[in-house]
Amino acid sequence: MAARLQARLGMGCLSCWLWGWHLFPGLLGARLAHARAAKWLQQEYDAVVIGAGKCGLREAAYLQRAGVRTAVLEKRHVLGGAAVTEEIVPGFKFSRASYLLSLLRPQIYTELELQRHGLKVLSRDPYSFTPLLEDRNPPHSLLLGHDMAQTQRQIAQFFQKDAEAYPEDEVFMGGLVSALDPLLDTPPVDTAALGKGSLLQWLRALQALQPLLQAGLVLGRQLPHYYEVLTAPISKILDQWFESEPLKATLATDAVIGAMASPHSPGSG
Repeated sequence: MAARLQARLGMGCLSCWLWGWHLFPGLLGARLAHARAAKWLQQEYDAVVIGAGKCGLREAAYLQRAGVRTAVLEKRHVLGGAAVTEEIVPGFKFSRASYLLSLLRPQIYTELELQRHGLKVLSRDPYSFTPLLEDRNPPHSLLLGHDMAQTQRQIAQFFQKDAEAYPEDEVFMGGLVSALDPLLDTPPVDTAALGKGSLLQWLRALQALQPLLQAGLVLGRQLPHYYEVLTAPISKILDQWFESEPLKATLATDAVIGAMASPHSPGSG
């Protein structure tokens, strides 16, 4: 037996292993328990998802719907990961990290029947509040919401022309969204198959180009301007539209949040 153990552990390791076993008698028991748990999981489940965050729960739900026996393991006492709501301050509940549902694709909401399971989407309105720290007469803040007239009145406190330009900017950005949003659900094009491969692979790759071509048609003659938005710093884009610093600072926040980039970084647009 010693020879087999030494072969498994490697030369010179057997004495160390036995010494560790002598010092930590519970170590072998823990390893055996772990091995039994792993074997049980293999017998009972086809897949194991580590972590019951929003992504883990979603993937587990789709695996289960596909007939894959799935176990979800979570060390915390609540499920949801970044989307957990907890009472951090007595009497007040907060979202731990995830404050928006902008990346929850509509088909996930539908396919997993999230509404039937109790999910209710609440729109943030107003959705942006920017306090000003300088000591000056009103205004002391900028409030942006879905009511365009009210939002324009807020912006007009700082610069009237910016208030007039804001709806046009929203329409412009809306055009970019309408073109790019369908691409989020489209598999990437196999560019390698376009240059080589069989005729069938080439035709499939060509068909996969259709959503990209459709996006180009939606962007139309504005394509060069949209390309600049995707490649330029957000500071440059905002300077083309607006003059008031509070408004530009507020809009720049959406560009750099979670990006670890400066508003002056290329691509932050």
